[in-house]
Amino acid sequence: MATRTTAKLSPAALDALVVRAEKKFPGWRTSLLTLAGRLTLTGAVLTAQSMHAMAVVPLPVTTLQQLDRLRKGLFWKGASKCTGGDCQVAWELVCRDINDGGVGLKDLATLNTSLLLKHIHKLFTGVRNPWTDWMRLWYDEGHAEEDTPCWRQLKALIPQYRAMTMVVLGDGQTTSFWHDAWAEVGRLSEVLPALYSHCLDVDVTVAEVVAAGGLTAVALQPRLTAAARHELELLSIAIADVMLGDIHDDRVFVDSPSEAPTTGAFYRRIRTPAMAPPLSDINWVSFAPKKVKIFFWILRHGRTRTRDSLHRHGALDSPDCPFCPGQSEDLDHLFARCPRLAVFWARVLPGRSPPNSARDAAELVAGLLTAHDAQLGHTAALGALWIVWKSWNRMVFDGICLDLDAMARLLHDHLMLWCCRAPRKLDVSPLHVWCQSLVP
Repeated sequence: MATRTTAKLSPAALDALVVRAEKKFPGWRTSLLTLAGRLTLTGAVLTAQSMHAMAVVPLPVTTLQQLDRLRKGLFWKGASKCTGGDCQVAWELVCRDINDGGVGLKDLATLNTSLLLKHIHKLFTGVRNPWTDWMRLWYDEGHAEEDTPCWRQLKALIPQYRAMTMVVLGDGQTTSFWHDAWAEVGRLSEVLPALYSHCLDVDVTVAEVVAAGGLTAVALQPRLTAAARHELELLSIAIADVMLGDIHDDRVFVDSPSEAPTTGAFYRRIRTPAMAPPLSDINWVSFAPKKVKIFFWILRHGRTRTRDSLHRHGALDSPDCPFCPGQSEDLDHLFARCPRLAVFWARVLPGRSPPNSARDAAELVAGLLTAHDAQLGHTAALGALWIVWKSWNRMVFDGICLDLDAMARLLHDHLMLWCCRAPRKLDVSPLHVWCQSLVP
């Protein structure tokens, strides 16, 4: 009914979406979930449950913000809301593809637009379903007395849809003569700008122009410039060769005609690719547990909570490393340059220079096994950094300082366990051999 109301759709009308999402929280024991588990809940429940509404109406910005508040709170804190101090990475970066530096959560505004573009595609290609039948009944057949705000918002997306697609002509009934890319030369409004400026009906379809034998004098200004007359002559010759069929017009993507026009395809074209931080392949192309991948993703963005960063934000009185007082504990110190790690990296990277940064450590460990398979090297790199992080936690929270043999044994046990997660066709024997070299 929102598509028929003459009043603008208010956030209050969609409060049920927010309330339904809020009711999920009391039943979840989010305090027992890792960040990876909360990521799964955020994507599979809070994002998915609003998709039916987003597929038929443009949601108000306020509603999208309220839903994002709940998603952000669940992901970062396991609660219905969170503060800025709880968020280690900007939400805009979280809602990006893993190849663009995010964790794969969908941006709700972009998802809303993509779902509506998919429905617009169905309207243009003659697909029959309850939603398209409803729209055609009320707006194409003139049952609606005037355009509603929701319908105007949908029509505002049509230029964006036309910019992404080109037409494979059928009967020409749903193809705009001027604005759609149906001719080999492109959109006629851009190719013939002088003639287009003299056109009186810019919404005319290809079928109407072909049936009339071309642009008639009624459709143009009485007096044409020399440039417009020249373009009209060229157009008249080209229209004579246009042959229409009996099937509906079809539309394909301009940049990839063979790709199906799905919601995901529209989403990827709307989102602008970002410059992701390095080591994306090590982060995601491995068989390490998801919680380890999320840990490394935060590390790649430089947002791991070290004592140095906590001191800068006023949470700690001193930025000193708990293992070596007097030295500031930043990311590179925690994962690579801390003196206690010298013997650990000497065993993990025998015969090689110790790493100077967390990035160096990941690349050096990954390079040990990538000759066999990239996944083996990437998993080993994530495992080594994960054990360094776990040993730091044991010192900070339990007051236990793990020695070299204990850290090497932990790394060995973790990687051997993770091998059970490897694809069946992957030969993990090189990783087994390397793990055995870690323990005395």
